[in-house]
Amino acid sequence: MNTTEELRLQASPSVVDINLIAPMDRRADVELKQTKVATLLQETGCDGLLVMQPENFAWLTGGGMPRGILDPDTTPAVYFTADARWLLCSNVDTQRLFDEEIDGLGFQVKEWPWHLERAALLADLCQGRNVASDTPCAACKVVAPELRQLRRSLSDYEIACYRTLGQTLSHALEATGRTLSVGDTEREVAGQVTHRLLHRGVQPLVVSVSADSRGRVYRQAAFTSTQVQHTCVMTVAARKYGLCARASRAVSFGQADVNFRRDHDAACKISATYVAGSWPDSIPRQILMTGQRIFQLTGVEHEFFLAPQGHLTGYAPVEGNLLLSDEQLLQPRWALTWCVAVGAAVSCDTFLITEDGPRAITAAENWPLKRIRIQGAEFVRPDVLVR
Repeated sequence: MNTTEELRLQASPSVVDINLIAPMDRRADVELKQTKVATLLQETGCDGLLVMQPENFAWLTGGGMPRGILDPDTTPAVYFTADARWLLCSNVDTQRLFDEEIDGLGFQVKEWPWHLERAALLADLCQGRNVASDTPCAACKVVAPELRQLRRSLSDYEIACYRTLGQTLSHALEATGRTLSVGDTEREVAGQVTHRLLHRGVQPLVVSVSADSRGRVYRQAAFTSTQVQHTCVMTVAARKYGLCARASRAVSFGQADVNFRRDHDAACKISATYVAGSWPDSIPRQILMTGQRIFQLTGVEHEFFLAPQGHLTGYAPVEGNLLLSDEQLLQPRWALTWCVAVGAAVSCDTFLITEDGPRAITAAENWPLKRIRIQGAEFVRPDVLVR
């Protein structure tokens, strides 16, 4: 078995076969969310739940996204009772949303005419009812923290979606890395990876392309007209099925210079240390403190303080930053991203926490790999592609 095959096995948690095309498994996931909403309504003493935040909309619709709408005041919402659910939207968007986003999922519809305001429909919906909401609205009880906690634990359907997103993101980064050329601008490289993602139905959220040593100055580099001459580091966050993942890959034309190789090796070692600690009931503070010691041992201790090291992820790109003050216990079926920057190098991927340890969601597809042993266990990180 070659290294790539081993990594793919590592990236594939034991999840039953799930069909992401036919609506049956997706509807079952929506029904599972309905039971969670029913429990939440009982605990809060509310009659219904009004959801307007896009990440909660996606969570409750099995990945549906209210795309293509410019005015935030006309964004669709969903309303759940213990045993029924409705889409709330303008008459301009009703048919498209049912056809493209929530077909066959058991939603009814409450519609407002485009020339009237959404607020009137929401006020009528809430009148005489105790309503919970993820957004402050009239007398609604705000339950955004409760919903954030509920959506962190991923279902089998969501894990299957995540695996597909991770494979697509890795493929887009790696295909771009194999085809970009000396003299390409960061903007052109960003355009290439963005095209590959959109072509496969993935929405780019943040695209960072750092040519040569620009990443030493800007840890969140975005992209500019700077030309790639020697090295290129791509870091991309993207969304599909409502879920978000983030990963990085690095390319060098010819052997990387001593400084970039040192930076990249250190970033890989530190990120592998973080991954090694990402087990259920681990404490982020302790994981970060261990990583901080590796920063010190590799002689780059100041780099720890220059950029965030990682975050929980899921339906929101950042469900919660992982900080030295963070004492919450990591839980199975949570997703998290570790993103370590050292000098001009970045080592970033998204992982699923399982009872058997961390599993890479954005595992390398066809890329050189770096094996790192930590306390007798071996961890794999994407290396620099030398062209």
